[in-house]
Amino acid sequence: MTVRIRRPNRLQTGARFVHPLEPAPRTAVLAGGFEETKLVRVFPHGWNADAARFAPTSLAGPLEQLRRAAYLGADLAHSVVAFTYQGGDGLTPADRESLWNAFGVPVFEEYLGRDNQLLAVECDAHCGPHVIADCGSLELDHDPCACGNEAPRLTRGARIEELLALLA
Repeated sequence: MTVRIRRPNRLQTGARFVHPLEPAPRTAVLAGGFEETKLVRVFPHGWNADAARFAPTSLAGPLEQLRRAAYLGADLAHSVVAFTYQGGDGLTPADRESLWNAFGVPVFEEYLGRDNQLLAVECDAHCGPHVIADCGSLELDHDPCACGNEAPRLTRGARIEELLALLA
């Protein structure tokens, strides 16, 4: 009789990463404090040879780590998820443009709180992250979103009108 000893998953202690698009793609999270799953691997020190071997089609992480991954030649086919944190600034139109130019894939913003708790997530209409948890005293937009989600959105950061103005 063979006895299998199951090792505890050492990475099941963090927050669950939620990709804004379904089905979720193979994603490298370039920040610590997240759980790993079959499709999500965590690289707390950023893009490196191990992350490249994982061959993600999507990257998620703070803007600085995403810029570093672009500089180091990360190649993606799906999307980029930029983490912004409670009390910090959102993505600017220039940030979005630089990530688009670097990776050539859609860019989404996720607004995170303490311990990487997901507070707001951007939809594919890119009209501001939809609030899913208490974000404090931030200004919210309660107008309907083009995606149909009725949840209020954060008004800080890039808006579709600002992106269109950049292209004009």
